Amino acid sequence: MNNSEVNKRELEEKILSKRQQIEFERTNIDLTTEFSPENRENPETMEEAKNFDDPAENVVETDDVKSLKAAEQDLNELIKQLEELNKR
Repeated sequence: MNNSEVNKRELEEKILSKRQQIEFERTNIDLTTEFSPENRENPETMEEAKNFDDPAENVVETDDVKSLKAAEQDLNELIKQLEELNKR
């Protein structure tokens, strides 16, 4: 194997790993929002009813969302690097 093939294989492994990380983080966020007490409330008053269907960002820790977005950006960068290697 030459150096280019090694680099390509390493990038492919990093991409696979990053995709698994993103899938795990998305699943974690989905489960957090699904089972969050805020989303399981039985709205008995108008105030509770207004907040019943709040978006996930209101339930999930902002660090989790930031981490997911950073991982997605990393994945996009790795894919670009792989595409450039394939063009050579």
